[in-house]
Amino acid sequence: MMNARQNGTEKNASPSIGNSPTTRSLSEIKTDLFQGPYQGLGDRHQILTTHSGGIDCFALHDPDCLAPLLDHYCRAKYPQDDRRAAISMWSQWYFGILLSPVLVLAAAGEAVITFQPNFISLKTDDNQCPAGFDIHDRQVHEMKEKSIPPDPWAHLECLIDGHLEPMVASLAASSKVSPKVFWSNIGVVVAYVEKHVLKNTRVSLAPLINDVKRPDGNRNPMATPYSTKQSDDGTPSRRVCCLRYLLTSVDICPSCPLAKL
Repeated sequence: MMNARQNGTEKNASPSIGNSPTTRSLSEIKTDLFQGPYQGLGDRHQILTTHSGGIDCFALHDPDCLAPLLDHYCRAKYPQDDRRAAISMWSQWYFGILLSPVLVLAAAGEAVITFQPNFISLKTDDNQCPAGFDIHDRQVHEMKEKSIPPDPWAHLECLIDGHLEPMVASLAASSKVSPKVFWSNIGVVVAYVEKHVLKNTRVSLAPLINDVKRPDGNRNPMATPYSTKQSDDGTPSRRVCCLRYLLTSVDICPSCPLAKL
């Protein structure tokens, strides 16, 4: 977990460096932002003024809440396959659908989004596979008026510490899969958004996957999701296998490190 103080300076939710941040609603930012190259990216995210009937994502931090959901998914989708691989696949749906729009909101929208209970809820299909998220609308700080681009670590600290860390811990406890697998699944999403989605933005997500250590000096579990080794066709290999090769009904991942051996 990041410390409240870094480099001897207390870190606030609304940094005072440069001009004061403006405040806008998430729904306004989403409406303005998700156009052109971002059109369609946030289709699975609904921003509501009332709480939805979905599952509070913070409740999933408790393995007692998450495990039954995963059990249903495994039985419905991969009844004959390795449960660990099936749960890794579930996490790829979860993090892929959740993070891509949220990262764009935070980086391209330069919005400081506070993650806390009753803020974001998971929607699933009949197989309990993640299908979308409902976000409770709120006023957030935009940092576009700041002369200095926001640091992505400080900008996304609440997401990483407040949700991703406990979610990975809950997934690992519910599956007996190493946390490295889930952090790698997260890192792959961050790398994709940074390379293929975010264009001409002041905030780069590259430090989240390039920095070996976090600003507090602790190891960065999202670092280097891809190996430096490449196949003959130039495609990268994941550094940590996502276990997808164990699912008999799913094609092997094109970035599978085992395929490069």
